[in-house]
Amino acid sequence: MKSIVKDQVSIAVRSTLYALRFTVFGLLLGLILLVSQPLKIQAAEGDLKPGDIIGPNNWQKIKDMVGPNFLKRVKQGYTFQIKESKKFKPPREYVEATEKYSGGVKLASNGYLENYVLGLPFAKLDPNDPQAGEKLAWNFYWRWLGDNYKTGGATKTGQIIRYAIEKNGDERRSDLVTYTIFPHTRYMLDPKPVLPGYEHIDWMQLRVVGYPRDSAGVSTFGIRYTDPDKADDLYIYIPAIRRIRRGTTTQRCQTLAPSEFNLDDINSFNGKVTNFNYKFLGEKKVLTNFTEEGLPFRRKKGDYLPLDEKWEVQDVYVLEITPKDPSYCYPRKVLWIDKTTWESTWTLVWDKKGDLWKEQFAFRTPVKLPDGREVWSVATVVIVNVQNGRSTVLTAVRAHNRDYPPSLWSLATMQRMMRGGSVE
Repeated sequence: MKSIVKDQVSIAVRSTLYALRFTVFGLLLGLILLVSQPLKIQAAEGDLKPGDIIGPNNWQKIKDMVGPNFLKRVKQGYTFQIKESKKFKPPREYVEATEKYSGGVKLASNGYLENYVLGLPFAKLDPNDPQAGEKLAWNFYWRWLGDNYKTGGATKTGQIIRYAIEKNGDERRSDLVTYTIFPHTRYMLDPKPVLPGYEHIDWMQLRVVGYPRDSAGVSTFGIRYTDPDKADDLYIYIPAIRRIRRGTTTQRCQTLAPSEFNLDDINSFNGKVTNFNYKFLGEKKVLTNFTEEGLPFRRKKGDYLPLDEKWEVQDVYVLEITPKDPSYCYPRKVLWIDKTTWESTWTLVWDKKGDLWKEQFAFRTPVKLPDGREVWSVATVVIVNVQNGRSTVLTAVRAHNRDYPPSLWSLATMQRMMRGGSVE
């Protein structure tokens, strides 16, 4: 009898232990599934392979990898293909300059850059550094852009091709060209590293409209000074009045009609670094295109989206920019900055209410330097004003390191144009 009772107790204990074992196993399995579920979602979003087709049925795969307005267009039907990512490296001279000089560069408490000579100011960007945002902004500002370049110089027409698209689909074309020089950060063209007499200037830019006829010949000449407290100079030539006028550079938000760009939207962010506050928001993977094939790309009339271009995955830093001046037009701008080229791939702007205002994406394309080396250039840039429905598509391939004399960037060039002469 005792043996039977003992056996029954033993069976009951074993049954309880088995039940507890399966309960614990079930809890652990559920916990594993619960924890792994978000990881699986994150992996799916970044797990894009060349050849994948993205469209309204799987837009979740690119969530947070593109701007919100672009994502909306994908949900509505826009479809494209993923391709292999193109990796560029800055020219050897730029890399050597970074290795030689970046160790001595410092960031003052007021955000000013100290001891900068050439190359990338901060070669090692620590995300935990409380000044990471300011350092990222300076890296973006002093990214490699060549000693000089002609924007539009590498397109078939030799000019920037720009289309302003109205909300109703009407388009207006205007062509222009810009010449830019960096007088005290020269890597390849003699004299190096500084043009004598230009040590106090970061860059100079000459901009000339070529089409349509009613605005052809309108030109601007801008100067950005090394002194962070000195405002830019801007001169404007208008053929209709045959006069050169001094422009106001403090009003950076003036729209460059007929586009949706303003002065500080050029190159995604063209403001004086010390006039803004910065916050490093982290790192992520985004979609972009560093090997644009169509220049300009093919699209439907009245729309800004490319029809044939494939997109690629690249790693970026995320930088938030807010103005020190409360009256400045953009309360908040965010750049997604490529980790290798330090170029901006996406730009997002919000208004004072926190609503998305503008969204910009920029493609790149390979180009050759005069010595045959391959580098990257801006290709087509699209800016969309999501509030008024207007957009601008601009194809602006650059010809780098041209043998232009520094005298090209002067009022004398504008005066020569007044007399019917050309820029070059």
